[in-house]
Amino acid sequence: MFAATRNFLNQRIQDWARRRQGPDGDSLCLERRRIYILPTRQGWLYGLTLFVFLLGSMNYSNSMAFMLTFVLTGLAFTAMYACHANLAGLEITSGKTPAVFAGETARFVLHLANPGRSRRSGISLSAAHGDTTVTGDLAAGGHGSVAVPLKSEQRGWLKLERLVVETNYPFALFRSWSWVYMNLRVLVYPKPAEDAPPLPWPEGGRGGGRPADRGEEDFSGLRGYRPGDSPRHIAWRISARVQRLLTKQFTGSGEEQRWLDWDRVSETDAEKRLSVLCRWVLTAHAENLTYGLRLPGKITPISGGIAHRDRCLEELALFQLPGAHRT
Repeated sequence: MFAATRNFLNQRIQDWARRRQGPDGDSLCLERRRIYILPTRQGWLYGLTLFVFLLGSMNYSNSMAFMLTFVLTGLAFTAMYACHANLAGLEITSGKTPAVFAGETARFVLHLANPGRSRRSGISLSAAHGDTTVTGDLAAGGHGSVAVPLKSEQRGWLKLERLVVETNYPFALFRSWSWVYMNLRVLVYPKPAEDAPPLPWPEGGRGGGRPADRGEEDFSGLRGYRPGDSPRHIAWRISARVQRLLTKQFTGSGEEQRWLDWDRVSETDAEKRLSVLCRWVLTAHAENLTYGLRLPGKITPISGGIAHRDRCLEELALFQLPGAHRT
């Protein structure tokens, strides 16, 4: 019950802070009014120690003890001011975050700038529900970049709802922090299937409906054997020498065009179908094939290259079955 009450209060405080701050854009400057500060566990212990020193000084009327107590108290107030100032005025700008596959860790790129005349040390950034904190320093007038990690669970858009910027510098007696609500998101592709079947043969083939050879005009190199490779393309002599099967790769005008079709995947589960199609897209790109993607209600024309690969992966990441609604 105590944990539930604490979570409820935390959520109410965060909602109040978000209404107070308003939405953040692609860049912002941390103003003093949006920076919060509280003593750390060490800070509370330090304050208790000062209180005991004060009681002892009063009990024994010892001027040296009074002086020590006041000096340590002044040090604590100085640390509190420095901790708050370590974040005040910090400029944060969102960067370009590369897409990832489901199950991988996305890294949200942020650019930091220190317009002040003093060094900022021990600045930490983390996702509100992330497991890892990134810490860095900024020289006076300096710039830097950090990558805040966040684990992806499923395909689609992964949003970093709340960014926590904090510091306990110096002495770790106080913790000052700010909540940042920037429009940070990254595209998550489906997880490629590990046991996907071989690529489908070109539709029609060359002559007599036979599956077409893989562009035999120009030999482009060797790769590891994959189930389904034609025995005619296996480099038998080299394979015997290196004690593993290698397959010849060819490029040229003879390369047939492939359709990676939703209906040609035997899986019944939609997510597993997308995983197989994702693996096919990666394989087709690695083999320099030209290919297209057929999904229910969406067709991506045949093409090739990195841009085409990324377009197909994006279609898979954002795909919804007709009539279905994805949250």
